[in-house]
Amino acid sequence: MTDPTLIAQQLRNRQNQVERKINQLITQNPDPFPFDRVDKGKKLFELIQKALGSIESGDLIRAGMYIKELETAGLKLDV
Repeated sequence: MTDPTLIAQQLRNRQNQVERKINQLITQNPDPFPFDRVDKGKKLFELIQKALGSIESGDLIRAGMYIKELETAGLKLDV
């Protein structure tokens, strides 16, 4: 089994990447605005936060469910 702290660190790194990408999309694309890409980024960001919260509270089954949702949405982790 993979160490939850390693997964949490990867999630934090991905969270920073998603946040940077959202900000980049907003500043580089004022017209036409890429709503679908920004919405996807926000969804990924929210799922990452939920997964991190589950890991921190010790609910690893729920964290695994959120990680599965992240992978389904296109965010791959090295676990």
